[in-house]
Amino acid sequence: MSKPASDASRRRFVEDVAARLTPWGMQPTLARLYGYLLLSAEPVDLDAIAADLDMAKSSASVAARELVKYGLASLHKERGSKRVRYGASERYSGFLVAQATLLGDLGHLVQDQADAVAEGRVLRRLEHLSSFFLKMEATIRHRIDELTEEAIREGLVEEPSP
Repeated sequence: MSKPASDASRRRFVEDVAARLTPWGMQPTLARLYGYLLLSAEPVDLDAIAADLDMAKSSASVAARELVKYGLASLHKERGSKRVRYGASERYSGFLVAQATLLGDLGHLVQDQADAVAEGRVLRRLEHLSSFFLKMEATIRHRIDELTEEAIREGLVEEPSP
């Protein structure tokens, strides 16, 4: 049986997660909240999030809703109450899907405009760049699908509803 992590270790984990996600474009508040939720055994309400992460409740609310949008957090409503709690999602791919979409969008942009803005060697560079971005998007999406199917088979996540 492992011993519980100290508060300092937990804070360090949260900050380390944030430090690795912010270069990918995730806002620091979202990244810190995601690290925090990963360590939370049960869904947490906004008051606890705000207190534990030393942030305004409104900032915690905005960050939590963004994480839900990315699929990195799940929303838990309490019956008969407006009170909500947030927990880490069992699916982690939402943020990567968003990044893959950006790669695909850039690939399509370059592909669609390359002929109009370049020729010769520069055109070949843009064609290669477009191909690279589009293949990266497809690869990321394909691998996410494979890993999701694996997690479903292993019972780690439920199959999505139709």
